[in-house]
Amino acid sequence: MLKCTRTVITMGMVLLCSGSLFLYGCSSSPDEEQLKALQALKDETSQLEKQVKDLEAKKSELDKTIAEKNAKLAKCNADQEIVKQRLAK
Repeated sequence: MLKCTRTVITMGMVLLCSGSLFLYGCSSSPDEEQLKALQALKDETSQLEKQVKDLEAKKSELDKTIAEKNAKLAKCNADQEIVKQRLAK
């Protein structure tokens, strides 16, 4: 019984010490280095978001060009079929 109590007390002291070290390591506000890193990440994020918007605009332009060329191709194919039908007569 005494051995069990000693073990419980020892474990409690270890937990108390490790808990106090954990709480001591936590600060209530970030330091200057962390703020600079955060600002750098914010700047990089905004830059990447701008790139995404630019690339999406370029993609929509390319999709529009493809649609125009596909429409022109379909018209040419239709005209080609009409010419084949008329030559067959």
